[in-house]
Amino acid sequence: MAGSISFLGSYSGIDSTTIDSMIEAESGKVIQYTSKQVSITAEKNAWKDINTRLDSLYTNLGTLGEDKTFQSKTITSSDESKLSITSTTNAAVSNYKIEVTQLATSTQIISGDFTLPDGKTVKGSLGLSGSFTILNNEKVGPEVDGSPTNSGFEIKIIEADTLKDIVGKINEVSKETGIQAKIIDNRIVMTDSNMGDRTMSFGGDLTEELGFGAEGKVFEGANGQPAMLIIDGITVTRDTNTITDAVEGLTIELKGLTEASKPVVVGIKEDTDTTVKAFQSFVDQYNSALTFIGDQLDVGDPSAEGNATGALAGDSSLMRLQSSLRSLMTQSVNSGNAAYNNLGSIGISVDRYGAATLDSTKLKTALADDPTAVKKMLFQTISTDTPSTDENGVTTIVTTEKEVGMAQKMRSLIDTYISDKSGIIATKSATYDKLSEDISKSITKFNERLVKKRENYVAMFTRLDTAMMEAESQLAYLQSQFSTTD
Repeated sequence: MAGSISFLGSYSGIDSTTIDSMIEAESGKVIQYTSKQVSITAEKNAWKDINTRLDSLYTNLGTLGEDKTFQSKTITSSDESKLSITSTTNAAVSNYKIEVTQLATSTQIISGDFTLPDGKTVKGSLGLSGSFTILNNEKVGPEVDGSPTNSGFEIKIIEADTLKDIVGKINEVSKETGIQAKIIDNRIVMTDSNMGDRTMSFGGDLTEELGFGAEGKVFEGANGQPAMLIIDGITVTRDTNTITDAVEGLTIELKGLTEASKPVVVGIKEDTDTTVKAFQSFVDQYNSALTFIGDQLDVGDPSAEGNATGALAGDSSLMRLQSSLRSLMTQSVNSGNAAYNNLGSIGISVDRYGAATLDSTKLKTALADDPTAVKKMLFQTISTDTPSTDENGVTTIVTTEKEVGMAQKMRSLIDTYISDKSGIIATKSATYDKLSEDISKSITKFNERLVKKRENYVAMFTRLDTAMMEAESQLAYLQSQFSTTD
């Protein structure tokens, strides 16, 4: 089937190329829409980057309020091979002399030798049948009629059981008995899971057959012993090598015995380096956020040709944030010590552009002099009692709390911007998404109108060409008629 014949442009000279040029001339609105959409995306991405920087700043400020930031300790030891020390923020700054005279061990009982002629002790059946009971001085047997018993934990053994099977059955109840079993050189080794001088005994008709001696009598082994150490002349005894309750805030891990009259010297000091590092991180993140905000608000040089501006130039919300952050950095707070009532007094100075710098020496001096005042300048909550009378004339005291510390105020300001639910940035992001969606719809509708207009142009100019062709045909006919008459 022959295709349709198009006369477009054959007489009028207006062809598809001409129509495309006409449509392109009318598509300037799409360029405007697209440009606006690009601008909206740039603004949304700029706020997204600001949110990331503010979130990090919020975290850095929170770190300044943690106890470990101000109360972190450094520990030195003259011999870490004998003992190691860890501390909490509660540890007192001091020196300790520690001697380790005895390490804690667990009670351990060893059975008889189960070597069989075929050499397959672990996998070979022992041919024993009966019961074996484990008793522990701190563990009682299962309850009977709701009451605990001291009958121990009975283990049933059958003839087919191998040495490995028996050890497996013992370990199945190790959580209840507190006794772990293992095989060493064809012997069962029973070990108390706790340390110290504790007893372990066995009962049942297979006690002797299993090589643990007569019923209730240990065949071979040794009771455990407690750890013994001397801290500044005071003898401390514990049933563990990890001692957490001898010195407040310290955990002492015993590793080996010290030589007589040669104690390990341990020093606990304030770790000001950790505090300085936390303040430096805050200053760095503040500068990062403020610099980026400044870049987004930059108006450039309006008189210059092709002037480039920041993505958020003129945004009132961002200008308020910039101004508020700068103001808080120089705000004074009553810390209880007039010498340390603002950031400048502890070594954080701010120039006329808002950029901050940290003098670590000045900060360390303030921390050594009055760390409490330094922290109160950053984090401090004051309570106010106000009398309130209800409709019945009853008066009660209403207590309100207000956070007045610089770090608290800055975190509160930042939260109004970065809060997921009600934050300014979240609200703006939703608005940008709606604007972009509306523009996309407008572009789609406008393109649809252009497509329709092009179709109309094609139809209109095709009709024009057709009319011109018909007129030309009629003119040719008339001319031929006049020629015939002559």
